[in-house]
Amino acid sequence: MLTKWRIAIIMTALAMLSILMTACGASTGSAPAANTPAATTASTTTAKIDCVSGTLSTGGSTALGPLVQAAAKSYQSQCPGANITTQLTGSGAGLKGVHEGGLQIGNSDNFVSLKKNPEYSDLTDNQVAVVIFAVIINKDVTGVTNLTSDQIKGIFTGKITNWKQVSGPDLQIAVISRPSGSGTRNTFSKYVLGGSDETVSGASHSTAKTSGDVAANVQSKSGSISYDTIDFAKKNNLTTVKIDGQDPTPTNVESNTYKFWNIEHMYTKGAASGLAKSFIDYVKGTDAASLRQQYGFLDISSLSSDALAAKTPKA
Repeated sequence: MLTKWRIAIIMTALAMLSILMTACGASTGSAPAANTPAATTASTTTAKIDCVSGTLSTGGSTALGPLVQAAAKSYQSQCPGANITTQLTGSGAGLKGVHEGGLQIGNSDNFVSLKKNPEYSDLTDNQVAVVIFAVIINKDVTGVTNLTSDQIKGIFTGKITNWKQVSGPDLQIAVISRPSGSGTRNTFSKYVLGGSDETVSGASHSTAKTSGDVAANVQSKSGSISYDTIDFAKKNNLTTVKIDGQDPTPTNVESNTYKFWNIEHMYTKGAASGLAKSFIDYVKGTDAASLRQQYGFLDISSLSSDALAAKTPKA
């Protein structure tokens, strides 16, 4: 009889333990549900592409070009009805193209100057990112890690012709410029040369049309110096030099301690609409943040108001 009672007690205990384990299991299973609102909130912070079908022609800045090309490829993969092409022709050609109607978007490294080009009053400025430029030198130019603005000006105006004049090796300086109309050249002239233009000439001087050409030429030509985006410099393992003691880093750009940078623009004729607006919103929006970072661009919102004011023309 006692044995039967013992069995009954054990069975009752096992039943209660089973109920307890089931309750615990249910409690554990409900934990992910508590995280669902956070996951939903996170997903809503990622912008959804407003896909628009059609054909879009963009062109201009070879500095901004790689980002635009990558963004076009990404946009088209998510919006199969869109066909986007990009011409790497230089900022000047981009502005002319959109003004004359051959392009729907003209990419430029610079603000449009209506004093110089009043005909461009029909263009609308769409600012999408910040580009960092750098002065780059060939690997044979040893010992040069910093150049002052005055030294750079001396090199690009032909007054300094040998690297030994700026604490470098006894080696002739080969200057590689960008052509007139280049947004990168305009930025270099304004913020590094103090508003002066390049006047160097002679056998040791040459011109490279695109940012990619600049990088390739500096890489291969002994004693050479030029200027390019920090992205092209890094991807081609080129040596960058400080300007007035400041490195071309995002932190220094954000405070405008380093001066050689600019805002990138995608101009449209009139207000952007349709596929042009959708694509511009994508280039500067949340979905393309990783692309901007990959190609060395900064978000405009990351810069101080003083830095942005320094690059924005006075009305």
